[in-house]
Amino acid sequence: MKLLSREDVEKGVKEGASFEGANLKGIDLKKMDLSGGMFRNANFRYADLTDTDLSGADLSGASLRHAVLINTNMRNADLRNADLTHADMRGAVLVGAKLSNAMVQGAKGISEKVFFTQELLDELNASGKLLLEGETITILTKARPKFKLEQAAKFTALDSGTDTEKLVGKIKTLEELKTAGAEVFPDSVVVQENVYRVESGFIGLPVKEDAVAGKEEESKARKDEELLAEFFLKNVK
Repeated sequence: MKLLSREDVEKGVKEGASFEGANLKGIDLKKMDLSGGMFRNANFRYADLTDTDLSGADLSGASLRHAVLINTNMRNADLRNADLTHADMRGAVLVGAKLSNAMVQGAKGISEKVFFTQELLDELNASGKLLLEGETITILTKARPKFKLEQAAKFTALDSGTDTEKLVGKIKTLEELKTAGAEVFPDSVVVQENVYRVESGFIGLPVKEDAVAGKEEESKARKDEELLAEFFLKNVK
């Protein structure tokens, strides 16, 4: 199968072409606008998609194993059944993405911080899967991950003004917003006269238990991280 070039992909996406099953292994697609692209079952193994816009793209069933997805915009993308094993997803935007049955074992960045909506916390509590101790919660799954909660807001849309700070799709803590002089309301935030629609919730910072250093503990921590990532891909809305 022919290995496509960067130019081939850019032109094809602009023209609405389908790249279903395409071989894009190792391709450099950094900082490209591939929003809405059709990449169902495509092979992106080891591809570099740093700062690339894949918002609304169809990546269902795609192989993204070991792909570089640093700061990649995958807002509202379809990642169902995608293979993200060992992908570098630090800073990736996944707001609104469809992630059911995606494989994320060993993916970097995906479970370092978790945004909890109030709705999700209520659902976990109602189902008996949540233990609250002060500002710390424990998710009562096999891994029993713990998080320290901090109030935060997820920027979902720009209602008026210009998104000069590129905040849409990002999550900011209440303390960060106050420090920046933003006006914070239950469902909106005003930053330098720009009005954003937000979803209020909490940032969950992982709480690591003290453990004796050693390979066994390190291995268990990796396993717990994988279980946690899998849990949230199936449950976070």
